[in-house]
Amino acid sequence: MSLSLNRVALSATVLSAALAITAFRPAISDNDGGLLHSISSPTDRTVISYNQDKSIAKLVTTHAMGDDQYTDVRIPVYQGGKLVKTMSTADEKEQAPTLFSSFDYDSKGRINRISYYEEHLVSGYDSLVYDNKGQLAARYFFVIPAGKQTFENHYCQLYSWDQKGNVIQQQNMGRVPGNAVFVLSATVDYKYDDKLNSQLSVPGFGYITDLNAVNLSKNNIVTEVITPANGANATAKTYVYNYNSRQYPEKVTAKNNNEEVITELTWE
Repeated sequence: MSLSLNRVALSATVLSAALAITAFRPAISDNDGGLLHSISSPTDRTVISYNQDKSIAKLVTTHAMGDDQYTDVRIPVYQGGKLVKTMSTADEKEQAPTLFSSFDYDSKGRINRISYYEEHLVSGYDSLVYDNKGQLAARYFFVIPAGKQTFENHYCQLYSWDQKGNVIQQQNMGRVPGNAVFVLSATVDYKYDDKLNSQLSVPGFGYITDLNAVNLSKNNIVTEVITPANGANATAKTYVYNYNSRQYPEKVTAKNNNEEVITELTWE
């Protein structure tokens, strides 16, 4: 389960329920109002700090790479209660962070475009489409291919939801330049428990980090199966949760074949 702050394929190639989509409300879950404070895995640790209104003030992620480590800081900026952009820096104490992303809204107040920046210029953007229930239905990725001067869209993700507000399938679609038809490359199928997803206790978390099933769905993923469209073998992951007395997950064990990764969460 990816908890990375990096946009999928951001560099050069560039990546509900109503609760997640209109996520700029107090960060209070149904389980006694806890706030997610930190997420720790063997290679990453993210610490979240909050404003007085419980919106995210800053996310500081430390990535470990062998004996080295680096820090990524994301600072959301709000106007009139809406998330309008995020700033980024590699130094938590740096006074001049750079623009990382900005957000546009449709007439219903939903984010319909996320633009990404390199050296203050838009390097790519995501176009978001919603269904008639206000749930995210599709995400189209736009980049400027090498040697080109205009944005092109060769990749998208389509989302299917259940009645509980969970993403139960994600279809990854692609197309070659000059071809208008998208072709399925892989499907990702999800199953869930009945516990409240901790990410939904954090306003705007999915938009500040990444839009995916773990950040959008109401409950917690217990199985994830990726099936390539070319007939290659499917790969499956399972997730086991240990909950604290307030029914917040404090440990997630992800298993894939013989590999096991433990992620720990702490709460304020």
